[in-house]
Amino acid sequence: MSEQLFTETRLLFHALKHWVETMHGNLNMTAATRGVLELLLLGGSATVPDMARVQGVSRQHVQQQVDALLERGLLERKDNPAHKRSALIALSDKGRALIQNMRAEELNTLSRMQVGVSDHAMLEAAQVLSAWREALVGAGSSS
Repeated sequence: MSEQLFTETRLLFHALKHWVETMHGNLNMTAATRGVLELLLLGGSATVPDMARVQGVSRQHVQQQVDALLERGLLERKDNPAHKRSALIALSDKGRALIQNMRAEELNTLSRMQVGVSDHAMLEAAQVLSAWREALVGAGSSS
């Protein structure tokens, strides 16, 4: 059963990535840059190393996305009282508006799709995925 869940999750991830990049193709926004914007929207300001840890990718990968988004005026650097050399990265007003509009458009489109799955089943699926994500994050930090 787990194998089928993980296979479907991977396939869904790739389908969502393609769908989002197609939907927002006019914005010159990759899934990776969008992920940084969404992470900051949901979690607030963070350092590049913290974002990399949460996303399970390299610091260099996140730094590339952050640099591109800073250049576009979608992010801003803020002083980090906890660390002089690692600035906090935050959404600019322009970046916040952009990611909020993107999410609203996505959710609006998804809400109109008829997939034949009850709200209860979707909630259960979200809980299962959340439990696995937390277990995998925990396993990654203990290895």
